[in-house]
Amino acid sequence: MRKWITFIFCSMLGLVNGQTVLNWTYKNPKTNEWKSFGEKGSIQEALLHSGELPDPFFGKNEELYQWIEEYEWEFQSRFYLTEAQFLAKEIELYFPNVDTYAAVYVNGKLAGKTDNFFHPFTFRIKSNLQCGYNDIRVVFTPPTLYHKVRYETEDFHYPAPNDPSNWKVAPLSRKPQYQFGWDWALRMNTIGFAKPVEVRIAKENEIQGLTVQTVSIPKEELFARLKYVLDVANDQSTFQLVSTLYGELAVKKNVTTGHLEADVIQYNPQLWWPAGISEPNLYRDTLRLYVNGKMVDEKPLQFGIRTAELVQKKDEWGTSYEFQVNGLPVFCKGADFIPPSVFPASISDEDWINQVEQMSKANFNMVRVWGGGFYPEEAFFRACDEKGIMVWQDFMFACAMYPGDEAFLKTVEAEFNFQIPRISAHPSVVLFNGNNEVDVAWKNWGFQSQYHLSVDEQQTILNAYNALFKGLAPKIVSNWTNTSYIHTSPLSNWGNDDFYNHGSQHYWGVWHGKDPMSHFAEKIGRFNAEYGFQSFPEFATLKSFSERSDWNLSSQVMKHHQKSYVGNGMIQKHANLLFGKSKDFEQFVYFSQLTQRYAVSSAVSGHRLDAPRCMGTLYWQLNDCWPAPTWSSIDYHGNWKALHYAMRDDYQPVAILQKTTDKGEVQLYVKSDVMDNQVLGCKILIYNLSWGERGLIPLSVTGEKTLSYQENKLIWSVIPKHEQLVRVELSNGITRDFLIGPSPKKRSVQIDLAIKNVDELNKTAEILVKNSAFCADFWLFSSKTGISFDRNFVHLLPGEHLIRILYEGGVPSVADFSFLYH
Repeated sequence: MRKWITFIFCSMLGLVNGQTVLNWTYKNPKTNEWKSFGEKGSIQEALLHSGELPDPFFGKNEELYQWIEEYEWEFQSRFYLTEAQFLAKEIELYFPNVDTYAAVYVNGKLAGKTDNFFHPFTFRIKSNLQCGYNDIRVVFTPPTLYHKVRYETEDFHYPAPNDPSNWKVAPLSRKPQYQFGWDWALRMNTIGFAKPVEVRIAKENEIQGLTVQTVSIPKEELFARLKYVLDVANDQSTFQLVSTLYGELAVKKNVTTGHLEADVIQYNPQLWWPAGISEPNLYRDTLRLYVNGKMVDEKPLQFGIRTAELVQKKDEWGTSYEFQVNGLPVFCKGADFIPPSVFPASISDEDWINQVEQMSKANFNMVRVWGGGFYPEEAFFRACDEKGIMVWQDFMFACAMYPGDEAFLKTVEAEFNFQIPRISAHPSVVLFNGNNEVDVAWKNWGFQSQYHLSVDEQQTILNAYNALFKGLAPKIVSNWTNTSYIHTSPLSNWGNDDFYNHGSQHYWGVWHGKDPMSHFAEKIGRFNAEYGFQSFPEFATLKSFSERSDWNLSSQVMKHHQKSYVGNGMIQKHANLLFGKSKDFEQFVYFSQLTQRYAVSSAVSGHRLDAPRCMGTLYWQLNDCWPAPTWSSIDYHGNWKALHYAMRDDYQPVAILQKTTDKGEVQLYVKSDVMDNQVLGCKILIYNLSWGERGLIPLSVTGEKTLSYQENKLIWSVIPKHEQLVRVELSNGITRDFLIGPSPKKRSVQIDLAIKNVDELNKTAEILVKNSAFCADFWLFSSKTGISFDRNFVHLLPGEHLIRILYEGGVPSVADFSFLYH
């Protein structure tokens, strides 16, 4: 009885200011026990926080969560309506997110059902309510149970290579696809609410979808033409729309799309530009809706004035894939982005902003939001707007074939009509892409024979593809925005040499094929939207999911966390070729990061130096959704791998890049993505490290280089016979070291660490490193979490060096740090 009283106390909330956020309890179907849930989250997180299940990331605990998908889950809440509130014209039950299949009951009556993670649901419930206490009940059915009957009775199954369950229902489910299991993710099909649920008094009218387009920026004219595109509930009523920037808007209805449109002119526009080109200038406006002189709704918005276009045309090499912003071809530099956690409810606005901050620190000007996760929150897009990072936005379909029946298309249409205006309102968003690897999978992965599909069944699947990605998606995109749309990525498969001359490319010839490592720099597509190599995370992250006794590649825990079918063996193979056999697991982890850096950095240099034939490089992948060995450059706990430090250098607007020819000649280039011409002094210092003490005396080469936009200049080359450290110093302050030539198998170096200049207020300090001799790729790391380094994996000449750190918690001690080098 006491638990029921507690539930009433927590959940009997009245509508405050016209709305209230619901608190929930849930029933464990195994024990029939009711427990507190809170405002948002998932069943998986609730069972973790209550202590009923252990950390799903540790060891093989993922397996202990799989039973959750075998049961329906019931939630309850209660709220209170005063007489005045009950007399409101209409009351809504608003779900910003439902994960995913649920039946919603109000006072025992069915109010509606949900079937899509990717858009909100609003149920008008006045007819179900009573003055006083009202009960809400939500019954969730996991995707496997929801689609089980269909799966067992349908004539054929839609290919779903990343769904390992007996009922491969991922393609049938409008739910984050990576939660079904991926080659870098655990299986964790969350159930619950990623955002709090509200009961609210319904507005009689409101602004629903809203976006601002840059229609044109006439050449040599000091104005831009803009268009506000919006939907207003009950647009038959007499209303006014007033903009803070442009006053009352003259609105007309587009008979084709059904949306309302208003044309405005901005004189002397400050244009939005990608990072490294110019400033990402932004405008802020508020749109207010008035009915009979009374303001009934308002929408703040932030927008940028710019034109953006994906240009695909025949040229001397094949077919281009080039983004032009404000008429300027832009070389795109960045990575593919996955959800920052397998638990969507756990991701805060600060987390989204921090992800963008890490991109900015590494000089990204583009990020691709991958299509197997979920659409990011507003905080993410606003941060991209402010940092000048272009967004390539996939729709949420990946690596499977999807239905095209009426019910499926209907729920996807609602998803698109919610997400497209929201996302396209941001100037950073320059592309909508229909799906990730669906087309290339259908044409190259053998689905037809693997799934025993008849000719008619194959045609049904192809018709569904065309209906969804060549029919519905482009139609709704064009209804809302002039943002470019492409039906899939990649447009061209890897393998045949001519494939690299056309469209977008996902190059997996090294990881999933038998190509040598050198092909990363040689197999260059017109736009490289995916390519990569795995590494292990640092030791503090390894400790978060394993015991030291698990630290070997044959342990069950390491095998469990390695989700790629070739993973650990592929890392070991190429690490051995580059650095020799590791003496222990710790050195293997270190070599794995250096191997990953070598692979991706060589690819990036090849891509940038190939411009304007190649106009983009996005490596796979930026981040992780759980702690594990993956392709990420930043691990789950936010630690930069060797790769991310390298990308900060490789992606500089004016960068110093290395290329190795097939004859073994090492070449160094200066490459400029800066719009203005650059006149740069260039100093090269060469340390011949294998010559003993004489090697510490540098040979100096100086000169001056003039670079225009997208130009590169060769500044130094050699076929190395000895180990050399080459330091390039540019007059703009950029310095970069390159270690070339054969290295000794072992160095004897005395290294001492000390902590200096501690600032407890700002949580900063410096690590003084004293080394008696040269050491390569010096890696400083900590057993404590929450420590970041201003530089790492650096070549250290003999002497003293300072590495600045930012820490969380108490002041770290020397004992908290360790290092590796070669």
